[in-house]
Amino acid sequence: MRDISRPFTTDDNLERHIRCQEALQFAFLDLIAAAVAVGWNEREAIVAVLDLADNHMLALAANDGMSALLDALKKAPRRSSQ
Repeated sequence: MRDISRPFTTDDNLERHIRCQEALQFAFLDLIAAAVAVGWNEREAIVAVLDLADNHMLALAANDGMSALLDALKKAPRRSSQ
């Protein structure tokens, strides 16, 4: 697997998304080639990567939601148990 270059733009740079794609492109192609080399076809390997990415994004969103909920609960006034 090829090295992935570091970001050279700031987080608010409008081209950062494109630069990240460029940095990941060859590693992605290597991953697909490795899957094909062991018997998976290219389309199913790509679909698997898409599903993995989608599931990971959903997990990140769920974690963000849980963190926001926990933060809100920590800030909520405590009720006395009388």
